[in-house]
Amino acid sequence: MAMDRRQFLKLSMASSVALVSTSAVVSMTGCSESAPAADSGWLVLREGDRKLLAALLPVNLKGAFPTEPAAKADAIQNCLQYLDKAVYGLGSANAKQLTDLFNLLNFAPTRGLLAGVWCSWENASEEEIDNFLNRWRNSSLGLLNLGYNGLNKLMCAVWFGQPQAWAQVGYPGAPAYVKA
Repeated sequence: MAMDRRQFLKLSMASSVALVSTSAVVSMTGCSESAPAADSGWLVLREGDRKLLAALLPVNLKGAFPTEPAAKADAIQNCLQYLDKAVYGLGSANAKQLTDLFNLLNFAPTRGLLAGVWCSWENASEEEIDNFLNRWRNSSLGLLNLGYNGLNKLMCAVWFGQPQAWAQVGYPGAPAYVKA
């Protein structure tokens, strides 16, 4: 049975309400982490957010991300630091939206229902994470597409904005400034 425009709009609205409601419940029940401590060195990303992103980065950037364990660990740490600064730089309203998304993906019931990952992110297999990313990218629900695009674009911008990734895309680096 094909979905007409009215059914699609109703489904989209219901999905939006469900996600916003779930996010509110997660926040109000104390199931989400508080902001990082001022002396932690982190601006926005909480420990759970860093674990989530550390699991997603190598899968999302597969083929471009280092695979050698030490280089991979360094790349993840660098990306997390740049992601923290990038999210902070997006402003408080956008940072709040990303934090709400991270809350949904870190809260076990919503992580399982929305992402299909029932274990913690650090224990999720590459296949589980890849399936989650593909499901959200190809979803008929615009809100899931938006979540995927936000995560994907942020991770790609942070990775390919670093000099260590430039050679992979054939970028020689910024031209040297020559004083005339």
